Amino acid sequence: MAYRWVEHTSELELEIEAASESAIFLEALNAFAELVAEEPSADSEQRDVEVRGDDRETLLVAWLDELVFLAESQGFVPERTTELEVGAGLVRATLRGHVGEPRDFVKAVTLHRLLFAANGDGWQARVVLDV
Repeated sequence: MAYRWVEHTSELELEIEAASESAIFLEALNAFAELVAEEPSADSEQRDVEVRGDDRETLLVAWLDELVFLAESQGFVPERTTELEVGAGLVRATLRGHVGEPRDFVKAVTLHRLLFAANGDGWQARVVLDV
């Protein structure tokens, strides 16, 4: 599994390759956590989230939108997931993290260049974040 950031003017493009569909969502969480994390904290909190989408692509956007919402509205910095369920049009997860001062804020998760598709033995995804 891997992800990488590709910088654009006022945007960051996230490219992910993973062995499974659910691993795409885990890598998106890892990438987002890296983007907004500040100093690690011993205080740990939990958030249960559920997002819906019409297809894989919009489900990935909804997942990242929820992470953005938690960071902006509650200062919640996700660190990992203890449970993750990916189904048709639905992602349910229990996130562990801490409340703090997220380093960077994402203005929007865009539909520009959006991709979520099978790729050989695995999966690939791409999403652009407006920062």
